[in-house]
Amino acid sequence: MRKAAVVLFGLSIAVAAAEIIIAWQVHIDRGRLAAFLISLALLLTVFAGFSYTPFVKSLRQIAVQSAALAATMPFLLLIPYLIYALGTGIFSSEALGKLAAYVAVPTLCLFPDRHHRADRVGWRDFAAMLALAVPVGAGWLGGIWTWPEELYFFRPIFSVCIGAYAFLVLRNLDGVGYRLTFRKGDLIDGGANFAAFALIGIPLGLALGFIQFQPHGVSFWSLGFQLFAVYLTVAVPEEFLFRGVLQNFLVRSLRTEKRSLHGLLIASVIFGAAHLHHAPVPNWRYAILATLAGIFYGNAFRNRQRLSAAALTHALVDTVWHFWF
Repeated sequence: MRKAAVVLFGLSIAVAAAEIIIAWQVHIDRGRLAAFLISLALLLTVFAGFSYTPFVKSLRQIAVQSAALAATMPFLLLIPYLIYALGTGIFSSEALGKLAAYVAVPTLCLFPDRHHRADRVGWRDFAAMLALAVPVGAGWLGGIWTWPEELYFFRPIFSVCIGAYAFLVLRNLDGVGYRLTFRKGDLIDGGANFAAFALIGIPLGLALGFIQFQPHGVSFWSLGFQLFAVYLTVAVPEEFLFRGVLQNFLVRSLRTEKRSLHGLLIASVIFGAAHLHHAPVPNWRYAILATLAGIFYGNAFRNRQRLSAAALTHALVDTVWHFWF
């Protein structure tokens, strides 16, 4: 637990420093700002904590030994919302109910399997995946974190925390590769798969009329911030679900000789289909490009068995798209 304590301490220092800097420069209610930053720090601590294997094993042991604790532990993730909502004065019983339901459904889906190791995917696993993905994609979790304005980034971070508890702790799924930091191989594989996708995806996107070359002004800082933000709030959450859980489960469950490849391809097609709801509906161009991108994300994950590699490829693709197309 030493690394978890270091993470918590580091985030606490970062929150305190951020509050001092912001309060010094901007006329803003310091009580609301403190509630916002404390809430964010708590969520990020859990978000990072699930990447630490001893932390997951400790929760797993508790969940196996006590049914009551297994069912109630994930609801502790409502505490950051309560701190945020009560501290900023935007508390809503409807918002709390949405979050409670979002916690409850995947937890209840996988609760019966907590005594078993995840060897093959089952219907409850698919139900839990849908329960995690649909509310975020459909915008059902909007209107919850609304101070000082609608804050999207809380949603994917909260989603990963719930998904990590459901699949890493309750379902005891190995091979998810939930890591946030990079090794040298992650950087190499992540960059190589990005380059390979770009060679195919950019000409295809131009040919389909899905993208146009429209470069924007970009600085080193804006590029770095965009890459970090996309990595944390888009790439990691989506790669956790589609590669760490779905592709991982499919590879375990298929009984074909090339199950690694087939699992990758099936997960990529599902990933592409998940983009059909973007306007104009059905957005088949987006689905085709997302399916192709998913193949390279999945390949980075397959090579390294670490989400950080796949998430890096994903973040690079989205960042280049943002600034140049």
